[in-house]
Amino acid sequence: MSTDWQQIRDMMNTVIDSCEQIEAAGYCEEYRSAKVPIDGRDYSVHEFLISAWTLPENLRYRIIQERHDQGTSLPYVPESARALVAMAQACAELIGARETAPAKQAISGMRHWYSQYAVPHLKTALEQAKKAEA
Repeated sequence: MSTDWQQIRDMMNTVIDSCEQIEAAGYCEEYRSAKVPIDGRDYSVHEFLISAWTLPENLRYRIIQERHDQGTSLPYVPESARALVAMAQACAELIGARETAPAKQAISGMRHWYSQYAVPHLKTALEQAKKAEA
């Protein structure tokens, strides 16, 4: 199984950068009805925000369909995909929480666990398993 991690980074960075810019522009709930004219039609902020989450949902279904059409459907949800989704959900809970900085110690511990414990030990285990196969 091979993954284009740069494509995934680019996709995640696109949404992260967009959310950051929307927040920096001063978005809050009271501005949902603000409108902008595009080609003679008014579009509300709320319409853009709805599209901001439905676009990735629709993209997901397109990827699933095209994988199916190509005969490369996944037989199960890969563990790395589950970790990615879970982390995205955890990150989503941090939106608007800068001042309170929840779970700061736990986040630090998580980063340490991935980089200093889990990944190095997984790599060692895989190297040993591959040597045993040879």
